Amino acid sequence: MIRQFKMAYAINLWVKALAWLGLLSVVVLLLAVSGGFPPRAWLVLAQAVPRMGRLLSARGLPALVSFTGLSLLSLTWGILWATLLCIAAALLWGEKRQWFKPAKTSWQRNSADNLLRQGYDEPQASLAYAVLARSTSPVTSPPLHTEKDTRPQRTRKLAPAPPPVFPTGQYERIPKPAERSLQHICADAGIGWDPGITRRHKPNEDAVLALHGVCDARGSLLPLALYVIADGMGGHASGRVASHLATHSMMQSVLPAVQHGEELSDTFLMDTLTDCAHQANHAIYQYREEHGVDLGTTITAALLVASSAYIVNVGDSRTYIYRQQKGLAQITRDHSLVARLVAAGAISAEDVYTHPDRNKIYRGLGEKDAVQVDWFIEPVNKGDFLLLCSDGLWEMVRDHEIEKILQRCLPDVSQASEALVKAALHRGGSDNISVIVAPV
Repeated sequence: MIRQFKMAYAINLWVKALAWLGLLSVVVLLLAVSGGFPPRAWLVLAQAVPRMGRLLSARGLPALVSFTGLSLLSLTWGILWATLLCIAAALLWGEKRQWFKPAKTSWQRNSADNLLRQGYDEPQASLAYAVLARSTSPVTSPPLHTEKDTRPQRTRKLAPAPPPVFPTGQYERIPKPAERSLQHICADAGIGWDPGITRRHKPNEDAVLALHGVCDARGSLLPLALYVIADGMGGHASGRVASHLATHSMMQSVLPAVQHGEELSDTFLMDTLTDCAHQANHAIYQYREEHGVDLGTTITAALLVASSAYIVNVGDSRTYIYRQQKGLAQITRDHSLVARLVAAGAISAEDVYTHPDRNKIYRGLGEKDAVQVDWFIEPVNKGDFLLLCSDGLWEMVRDHEIEKILQRCLPDVSQASEALVKAALHRGGSDNISVIVAPV
């Protein structure tokens, strides 16, 4: 209970106000009952102590009983005042830690970040490739257009990585995709990318990646598709450097690893995607350490192979799946304080959209050398659609509204992504907006 109160006190203004109001009420009540401060019992005790010898000789045992009662009453007032003082000190100490908490541990987006003001006058793409050249091997595959440029959890080291342990029978070998056409999974995705209204004249800190490919698996051509959205967090550095580091790292590692794989099982593909997310985290962390700056990013990525979608996420960028019959369903889980409060029952799901601390997350790429990556395996069928987005969309447009837009626009993915961006802008556009609508 104390732990839940601390969490609620830290992020809810009304809890803070209620706590201090309650403490003040107890102080007023204690002053009224004890006769002010210092309590009247303390003053009487201070006068009685020097005369204790004469009182005992004059009245005997009754004087001793009265003196003992007075001492106990004085001790009670002292304990109560000390308790109130400790409570007030604890509350003030919590406020002080919030005021002077270092920026690199808060993981709160800073819209005031600006490369030129912070001294970063070189293009962010050059910064990204400079780090990736030292952390990953070069790949000859062509880059994406840069301007448009998950339930169990596990934590694994980057290198050397121990083999993961999977529940027996959970994964099966992917069937030979004889009935799947290459054109189907390699169809173009609809991509929406906008800095938003509030940040119209500032750098867009989101990065988007969409790649399609084909590999030879067990004698058949197997279509592949990779979609990534990263939402950079700046602090005292540039969040867009971190987001582009993440997407470029995924671009240079995921598809080459899959194409060189001998057995494309669920285990192998899920390992590959999570390993590549760890590599992206390492690239950003290495940049942080080398340049002494504070930066990070969220990430959500989906790898489509045959009839399965392999999904990872860190932070509060989301991946949904839309089915004609079942509608829209969120696959990933947000690593944010408000999401944790919803899970604990402290606030309702609707409060997430208006909570003053809705932008605070507790997990992101680049904060530490190792990061916990959520992963998901989702069976998909022809006619399904994946939706990847940053919080710039889902904070502005509710899920049921997103579902209505998809229902109206699909199967035209370009029209769907454009309509989603326009809806977010119409609702205020207070953050960068990134959307990928991809057919399965």
